[in-house]
Amino acid sequence: MSSPASPAPGTPASPSFVVTSPADILSYIPHALGFMPRESLVVLTTTGRRLGATLRVDLPEAGADPFGFADGVLSFLQGDADADGTLVVVYTEERWERRTLAPRSGLVRTVETVLDAAGLPVRGGWLVSRSGWRDVFCTEEECCPWPGQPLDTVTLSALNAELIFGGSAFDASAPDAVLRAAPSVAAQDGGSGASAATIRAVEGAQAHYAACCAGRWTAPDQFRATSALWDAVLPCAGEFGVEAEPDVAGFLLASVESRAVRDFLLASACLGSAAALDGATGCGLLEPGPPAGTPSTAEGSPIAAARVLPDVRSGGPLQDAVAALRAAGVVIGPETCPGTGPDAEPAGSPSAGPASCGAEALLYADVLAGRHSGAIAWDRVDAMSILLARLAAVSDGESRAAALTMSAWFEYARGRGSRAAVFLDAAERAVPGYRLARLLHELLRRGGLPAWARSRATAWTTGAAAALHDAA
Repeated sequence: MSSPASPAPGTPASPSFVVTSPADILSYIPHALGFMPRESLVVLTTTGRRLGATLRVDLPEAGADPFGFADGVLSFLQGDADADGTLVVVYTEERWERRTLAPRSGLVRTVETVLDAAGLPVRGGWLVSRSGWRDVFCTEEECCPWPGQPLDTVTLSALNAELIFGGSAFDASAPDAVLRAAPSVAAQDGGSGASAATIRAVEGAQAHYAACCAGRWTAPDQFRATSALWDAVLPCAGEFGVEAEPDVAGFLLASVESRAVRDFLLASACLGSAAALDGATGCGLLEPGPPAGTPSTAEGSPIAAARVLPDVRSGGPLQDAVAALRAAGVVIGPETCPGTGPDAEPAGSPSAGPASCGAEALLYADVLAGRHSGAIAWDRVDAMSILLARLAAVSDGESRAAALTMSAWFEYARGRGSRAAVFLDAAERAVPGYRLARLLHELLRRGGLPAWARSRATAWTTGAAAALHDAA
């Protein structure tokens, strides 16, 4: 999968630093990706003398169709409409014997042929191993002495020093990068710092709200209230602590056990809650009538605006937002539950009406399927990723698998398939066979990439990456 490093629209095609040698280019790549590639092909686009996007893909297995692989690489790069050339780098531990062609040279030549025919000629290429690096096209030892250049020349390059001085860093591998940003991936309470008492409080609240809202998550008022609560938490995701708000954390974890809520939150993070609510409504995900167990008036008619909301312990914007939600309609207190008898619908299994073909429904479906080519609300996506990492650290079972799979989907949305796979492996450990995780794993295996990640104008940027690391 790719890891775009293109700038935001209206900015130069690369950061304002000077590249003077191949060692500078090789030092830039792990900074752009956030980790050191392994068994990978990395392609950088160029526009004149500027670097553009950075693409990393796994090297294909033996026997794979090289032209199919090269066509896939080209499809990823075509979103950079300004590019007029490319650079290729092979990272592998395959041995390069003296006076022989470089490992994967046939694959590189095929990629070169395909890119050249598409107007993206390869202007240079190198092979990097743990012992050193060498020009992948050069076979003359007079100009390219055997066995190549030591890796120290990359580590000690002027650009590497400049990037490090500017605060950039990278990890040894994609799993290391994920674990540094989200230690909760390793195990429950991995790095959350939460006490056993806090975890018990979160688990108790989660069980309570799962019972309260069984069969109710897709009731229109409850669905909108749940969406509004997530919206209220997102702006303070970097400061949200489960120790301070175990009731809220338990409610959020209970909500993602509903498949309808879980999928809605993916679209909501990308589009904003108003557009996502319109889409969910257009798709028939919200139930038309009051849910089972809704409180009644003295005359016996149901109260349509009954919603379950958690308690907020601390003051501030989150408490104000929940207070406003409570003031807007009838709210069922956290101490009580509506009836959840045998006729109550299980969480995550909404009685969805027929799907609509309206524009809102199509937009909603296109985002979830990765077909949307418009703008993405990256600030919301980044905040959601931070919040999910904190929630996953104090959860297990279905809710942990949901939080980790959602995190994987957001990495997929960013075009970072290697990191998405790490989250999906953790989700599989939490709930073996978790359906969404397996579907997303298969999508990544086939080289899927969302439409918005193929365009410089809409792809996630390195600026967003820096903001995410600072917040985390």
